[in-house]
Parts: sequence; structure tokens; C-alpha cells
Amino acid sequence: MASMKSAPRSGSGGPVRSPRAKGAGRRRPKSAPVRGTEGDGGEAATHAMSRHLIGLATVMRLRMRAGLLERGHELRPSTAQVIPNLPPDGLRMTELAARLRLTLQRAGQLVAELEEVGYLERVPDPSDGRARRVTYTRRGRALIRDIDEITRETMTHFTDKLGGDRFARLCALLAELDVAVNGADAPVRVVGVEYEEPA
Repeated sequence: MASMKSAPRSGSGGPVRSPRAKGAGRRRPKSAPVRGTEGDGGEAATHAMSRHLIGLATVMRLRMRAGLLERGHELRPSTAQVIPNLPPDGLRMTELAARLRLTLQRAGQLVAELEEVGYLERVPDPSDGRARRVTYTRRGRALIRDIDEITRETMTHFTDKLGGDRFARLCALLAELDVAVNGADAPVRVVGVEYEEPA
């Protein structure tokens, strides 16, 4: 029968403890998950979507406001409501009110504000002399051209951050989501429509 070796003892009579590496045997705290990484399936990034969308919208709004003020434009609260939803050829008041999803009275108040600063005017409708049509003045068409220029500058800035292909995919997905949630007839204006001075 094989003999069992007794454990070596120290000079004090106690058992000799083998040395441990520094930190060995300690329970290590679990590291916090990194947000937005592949490990968590992007769930954190999904939850933060509203913050990111608001942040980007704020950047776009501030850049637009600064650019228009630099170009000498007068901004009213009605500018952001009416201008993006009025096509180059204008609309009848009833059509504009429906487009804005406002009462005819409220739409008329907004148009009046922009008439005061020279961006819009109400003229007889060529197809119906009894109706009035809201159209852009010369100054209003200059405003639209400046809006488009500032928007293109902002899109170029965003493209530089993500790259052309990734930014194009992002825009396509956001457009798809917007239509799915708000409908294809939601008040919008497609950037890039040319507002040229009449000959």
C-alpha cells in the first residue's frame, strides 16, 4: 500500500501555504455590456432611436435657421408650416388648408403672416376667377432656392460622416418608415425642385 506523504509544515508548526498569483481566486465583477454593439443585438441603439432622430433634426433645424438668417431672410413660425408644403405653382386656399390639415381660417392667418414679409401673395386663380390662389413672390422663390441650397450643404455634411452608400440606405429606410407611419400624403416637400424666376 502506498504511503501518503504528510503536508510540509512551517517552522511555527502550521501547514505551509503555497504562494498565489496576485488576484488569483478573487471573484471578478461582471463587466457592463457595451451599448450598441453586436453582442446586445443592437437593442440599445434601437431604444435610443428617438434621441438620435431628435438630435439630427435639431442639427438640421439650427443649420437651416442660421443659413437663412445669414442670407437676410425673415423667419416667422408660419415659415416652417407653410413654405415646405406649397408647391412652385401654388395652391388654392382650400387646397393649402387641406394640405396643412388646418382649418381654412388658420391657414389664412399663416398665409397673411408670410404676405406681410413679402414671401407669398394671393392672386385670382386662372381656372376659376372666384377662387384665390396662394403663390410665391420673387422674394419667396429666392427663399426656396436658399432652403434647397442649405439642405444640400447639410446632406453633404452627413454624407461625409457616413459615406455615400450608407447615408443613401439610411435615407431610404427613413423614407420608408415615414410613409409607413404617416402615409404617403403627409405634408412634405421634396427638396431639389427648381424655383426659377419666370422669363
